[in-house]
Amino acid sequence: MKFKIKNDNYKNFDVYKENVLTPRSYFIPFSSPEEMAKTDIRTERYSSSMVEVLSGEWDFKYYKNESDMPNELDIDSTEFDKVPVPSVWQHTGYEKPYYVNSRYPFKPTPPEIPADCSVGVYHRTFEIDDLNKNYIISFLGVAGGLDVFVNGKYVGYSEGSHNTSEFELNDYLTEGENHLVVVNHKWTNGTYLECQDMFRDNGIFRDVLLYKNEKNSIYDFEAKTKFNNDLTYDLTILPSLKLVDECELSATVFDDGELVATTSINVDSKQIDKITFSSLNVKEWSAEAPNLYTLVVSLSKGGELVELVRRPIGFKHIKIIGNVFTFNNKNIKLFGVNHHDTNPKTGYVMTVEDMEKDVRIFKEYNVNCVRTSHYPPDPIFLDLCDEYGVYVVDEADIETHGCEVENHKPGSCSHNPAWQPRYWDRVYRMYQRDKNHAGITMWSLGNEAHGYKNQDYCYNELKKFTDIPIHYEGVIRTRRWAYDVISQMYTWPNMVNKIATGSGLPKKYYKKPFYLCEYAHAMGVGAGELESYVQAFLRGNNMMGGCIWEFADHAIYHEDGLYKYTYGGDHGENKHDGNFCVDGLFLPDRTPHSGALQMKNCYRPVRITKHDGDNLEFHNYKCFTKADYTVKWQHLLDGNVAQEGEITLDIEPRSHQNVKLDIQHANGDEALVFTYLDGDFEVAKEQIVNFSDDVKTYENSEKDAPIAEMSEKRIFVYFNSGELIFDTSSGEVVSYKKDGREYINTAPLGGSKGFGIGIFRAPIDNDLYIKRVWKKLELETEKLLVEKPLSPSKAFTTEGNKVVITSNHYVSTVKKKKICKVKFTYEIYNDGAIKVNAECTKSMRLPNAPRFGLTLEMPKKYSNVEYYGMGNSVNLSDFCEHAMLGIYKSKVADMHENYVRPQESSMRTGVRWAKVTDDDGKGLMFLSLDGRMTFSADHYTSQQCAKAEHMEDLQECNTTFLHFDSYHLGAGSNACGPFPTKGHKKSSFAGEKITLLVTPQ
Repeated sequence: MKFKIKNDNYKNFDVYKENVLTPRSYFIPFSSPEEMAKTDIRTERYSSSMVEVLSGEWDFKYYKNESDMPNELDIDSTEFDKVPVPSVWQHTGYEKPYYVNSRYPFKPTPPEIPADCSVGVYHRTFEIDDLNKNYIISFLGVAGGLDVFVNGKYVGYSEGSHNTSEFELNDYLTEGENHLVVVNHKWTNGTYLECQDMFRDNGIFRDVLLYKNEKNSIYDFEAKTKFNNDLTYDLTILPSLKLVDECELSATVFDDGELVATTSINVDSKQIDKITFSSLNVKEWSAEAPNLYTLVVSLSKGGELVELVRRPIGFKHIKIIGNVFTFNNKNIKLFGVNHHDTNPKTGYVMTVEDMEKDVRIFKEYNVNCVRTSHYPPDPIFLDLCDEYGVYVVDEADIETHGCEVENHKPGSCSHNPAWQPRYWDRVYRMYQRDKNHAGITMWSLGNEAHGYKNQDYCYNELKKFTDIPIHYEGVIRTRRWAYDVISQMYTWPNMVNKIATGSGLPKKYYKKPFYLCEYAHAMGVGAGELESYVQAFLRGNNMMGGCIWEFADHAIYHEDGLYKYTYGGDHGENKHDGNFCVDGLFLPDRTPHSGALQMKNCYRPVRITKHDGDNLEFHNYKCFTKADYTVKWQHLLDGNVAQEGEITLDIEPRSHQNVKLDIQHANGDEALVFTYLDGDFEVAKEQIVNFSDDVKTYENSEKDAPIAEMSEKRIFVYFNSGELIFDTSSGEVVSYKKDGREYINTAPLGGSKGFGIGIFRAPIDNDLYIKRVWKKLELETEKLLVEKPLSPSKAFTTEGNKVVITSNHYVSTVKKKKICKVKFTYEIYNDGAIKVNAECTKSMRLPNAPRFGLTLEMPKKYSNVEYYGMGNSVNLSDFCEHAMLGIYKSKVADMHENYVRPQESSMRTGVRWAKVTDDDGKGLMFLSLDGRMTFSADHYTSQQCAKAEHMEDLQECNTTFLHFDSYHLGAGSNACGPFPTKGHKKSSFAGEKITLLVTPQ
């Protein structure tokens, strides 16, 4: 059989769809109640006798250039490969993965696309045994455009990668075997609307469905709910039917199998009425209480069932009152994430199991909202959100970011009326497909399309169909400012607080609800100050909340490759944005980063306020359901459990419960750590910490001072069973031994023997812009240089029971640029204890200074760590809600957290002391005397970490490298959001000091 497959639809701007059926809601028809009863939302499309899922093995022919594709395809003589459908070219070996963020893979000149882009031709057969039925083929997702052919005849064309495209096949079919050909063009004119931050994949990446309806059939319906003042709901079914005979249309509502309401009407092709159920007493749907009812719509002829459709529906009402967004009359908060369709092994292709795993994770990590960035997902994903309870911001497949970034013409599409039909087509298809989902809380007109004229049109048109609010972030930079809600990205925490408190900003900020569609950029270590955002959300009734960017890292998995995961630039991309796609709360396989743990605690539903006398107030921030939790609490004294107990919470929504604890207070650090449990599941943790006076004094019990001698520019200090050797030329401790054990790495990787100064950190991902200053100053080449060698007469002094050595140093770059001046003082005691003090007396100005503190390299065999501080994963001053105060043990190798691109990630804040020992328990203890420090331990240096591009590049070295920081820069979220804010950063090292007491163990 021959197909004439070549046409110019994909590059003809006058055509963006042809013969595509009117958009409709997603549902699966069944031939009998018994058949329907055997399925649910996960399996129904694969189990109905009225739907054939055409996914599976297809013939495939790839052409690198469109010009290579013949005008006519003879399927009998063409040598096809075999590929699975759904799949994408970039994960089946036909093209290499390609990641780019805000640009196009080609030079943009809208609407023109490269003349000779690649194309893939798909072919498969299917059987038809009854030509008297009505056949519709449904493509749930194809990137980019598709021409459809059946039995040698052209059927139609469609664009819109993440929108459903449906075609009627009745006129093209024959009884028996039928041949289906899909010509999938890599790029189309519509590609200009798909410039999203993601790997740019191509192919049929979602299921293909063949509907087999009778001539009388249910084409579409809308289940529209209306809230009444008497707290009941009206339900109206608005059907769209294909009829050739008079039929009976029935609608029945069930609540967990129990009949709620049912009615029937007679319908014919000339008059199709609606079905209305009035004043239903129903339970409302919310993310906290996802009460779903089952709506069954059936069509019968002469008493014989023709088909029936089942859809879960929810009853809800959304209303904006002034500047307050209400859901079922409650001022809900959206504790959300942005979610892409991404699988490291299959790209855009997500199975039902993949989707359910992600939705289940949402609930486990206290996420109640998802923004479908930046396109409509598979409808099963929305079904799962309805079932589990997730508020959905459903986003249209529109983004033209590259027009601004590369063309510097922000409105070249959005302000061009010629593009208007394409914009509305995508918005309208999204709405019609997803209109019956309970979880839809807002509609989004797309993302970063830099304009408003075509969005204005879409907003006005969509308002004709829906009462659900509409947002589009891009208008905040225009005179429109906002549609139904004010939507903004990456607003700084102090500004969010002003918006929440209603003062300090222009009036326009307070006229509508405020929503952060993206915030708290969670790339790598971070995001910083998430708790500040959440507190602002809770503080202001006008604050809706927001969605963290983003849920999971995008990367390509390689089972046997050099690297397990690769990102932009690893695949030969001619332009790319590196690891900017690796920006999630979870690794590509959904292993949580510390950022996910932080989010879980910040998004916790219950919070504590402590009053005088150990009186606690537990506040339930949920709007619709009780807080029925068991709370296990521990009272810690200096990190050790002094008391523990259990509390049962039973708190009404938006109410509180008072509890008084009988705490036996004592001197020292005190902490109350609370773990919220729902059965055996940990909902979240919270702590109340009361640190004791941070300044400690130290008196050594030894009466006699060590013996100190000067020889060949070295000071030899002899104490009980050991010695310390200080090189007066370099100002370094070159040896420190006790009982024959050497504690100093005598072949250090960092350049300094003994105690040095650390001012550089391997950039975390959110240092993306900050690190440019560090690089310009060459901070990564830091060296500790002695100001001048000590003279023999001033090399050391003996004061009471200690030997004192003082030296002055400059921290300089390799090019001798002086960053700061540091005074070192060592006090050595006869039991081998050393008091080390380092104080910065002079410093250059350095915005967003990385860190300041002591370093020490020990031999690698000292590979065990115990510390008292915040743990047990990476944390920083503005990134610590997941870290509880306590005493923790770890291997040095486990201190750091794995990220696809390595970064400094073993930091622990609030540390009072740390022990680093070998497997025999011998080593050193480090006690901070000036206050709590940030401690880290690695088997590599910060400089080595900074050079590593992938986790496999970061190899363990023959060292245990320790950092003891008096100051360490916060995380911030500046890869896309704010710098670390005041209190979490310094612009100079001047005045910084750290004092450690080091004792052999």
